[in-house]
Parts: sequence; structure tokens; C-alpha cells
Amino acid sequence: MVEPVPVKVFVGNLSFKTRETELAAAFAAAGRVVSSNIITRGQRSLGYGFVEMDSQASAENAIRILSKHPLDGREINVELAKVRDETTQSAPRPPRPSRGGAAAGAPPATRGRGGYRGGYRGRGRGGYRGGFRGGYRGGYRGRGGAPRGGAPRGGRGGSTAPSDAKPRTPSKTTLFVTNLPYSVEDKELGEIFGEFKVKSASVVRRRNNRSKGFGFVEFENEADQQKALEKFNKHTVQGRELIIRIAFFEPSAPKPETTETPAAEPAPAASS
Repeated sequence: MVEPVPVKVFVGNLSFKTRETELAAAFAAAGRVVSSNIITRGQRSLGYGFVEMDSQASAENAIRILSKHPLDGREINVELAKVRDETTQSAPRPPRPSRGGAAAGAPPATRGRGGYRGGYRGRGRGGYRGGFRGGYRGGYRGRGGAPRGGAPRGGRGGSTAPSDAKPRTPSKTTLFVTNLPYSVEDKELGEIFGEFKVKSASVVRRRNNRSKGFGFVEFENEADQQKALEKFNKHTVQGRELIIRIAFFEPSAPKPETTETPAAEPAPAASS
């Protein structure tokens, strides 16, 4: 008789207070648990983990009965963990040289991640999905202020930002909101701030449409932005304490001047 092969499931939207033993106990209702693992940064839970069930049948049963099931006050998400097929992995890419070029024989420069601490790098210059089109490029630092001494810090890769880096300007209408529950959608994010004049709200998502746990809210005016910051920073949503900061963006580059001679203005009409 062929022994069943253990199968892992991904568990998201976990409460920060949930422990691995409690996670395993919850999944024991679906079948035999081989192991449970909550992903952490230091001692702090990141809100997701993995449970290894003893068979495919147990894993499917766990998805069926435990997805959207409340655990420590949170509705957890359960799905099959994606297994990377090592046989289809391409050869590793050679390291990239730094933008300024590397000297012959010198070790390749590492590339900093940039962006705010937590790793979001952004997808382009158009800002987040939903309407903050003032030039946000994934460069929010996450601390609500300019870098010390006025110069931006390098990313985690160790390189320092060039001295001619563009200054970032604090937005007068947009707030950066992080530590969002993964189940919060754009509409729900806007409704959190509904007593103020919200122009747009957007949760930033991965390519698979899963929330990254943060987003942006744009208000009609600066007064509402400041009131919302004061009232809702540290506000609790679905067991999570929101962290809210002023969003920063890089101003757009000015258009180059043309050498064309402007057309002559028409002569004013004669008055009767």
C-alpha cells in the first residue's frame, strides 16, 4: 500500500497572537497535522503561515472546513501552498553591475531594495492603483518624515542613493495606510474614513491579486487629510492596529524648453 504524501496548505490573515500550537490544534479538526509554522520577523508574527497535513485528502478537507473560519477573532484564508518545481528553474542570472558601472575585477554591487521599509518597490511611476497620480514611485519611507540631513538613505542592499536624487514632497491630500487586514478591499478602506471627504482609496496588491496589507487614501482637501490622520492612526480594524502616515511622492520632471519661436498673438480687435 502506498503511503499518503504530506501536503502543505497556506494560512493567511492570522491574528498576531495566534501560536503554532493553536494553529495545529485548529487544523486537527480536518485531519492529522504533520507540522505547523507561522512566519515571523524576529519575534513578531507576519500574519500568515503553513500547515502540513498528512495527505491530499486532509489538506482539501482543511480548505473546505477552515477557510473563512474564525481563529482568535480573524477569518483565516486557507489554500494549497504552491510548490516550486526545481526541475524547471532556469540557470541563475549573473549579478547586475551597479548603474555607474563596476571596475574590472571588482565584486558586483548589490542592488538596494529602496522603497519604504518592508520591501514594496512599486510597479511604475503612475502611483498606486486607484488614483494617486501625482508621481508616487514606490518610494515611501514609512516613517512619516524626510531622511536625516535631507539626503535619502540607500536600500537594504547597502548602496547609497546618488547625491542628485530627486527630493520627495509630502502629499497634502493622500495618506499611506499600513497593517491592513488582508481581507480589506478598496471600498472597505474608503469606508473606514467615510466621515471625511474621500476622493479615492486603493489597497496595493500582488500580481495574484492578494493584498500586500497596505494602501492609500486620497482626500478632497488637506484639512480632511490631517483630521483623518489624527483620528485613525492606531485605529483597530479586524484586530489590527492601523499605522497611518503622510504619503510622499516625487515631483514630475519639468518639460524641456523648445527653441521654436512662439506664434505671434493676434492683434486686438478695434473698439467701435
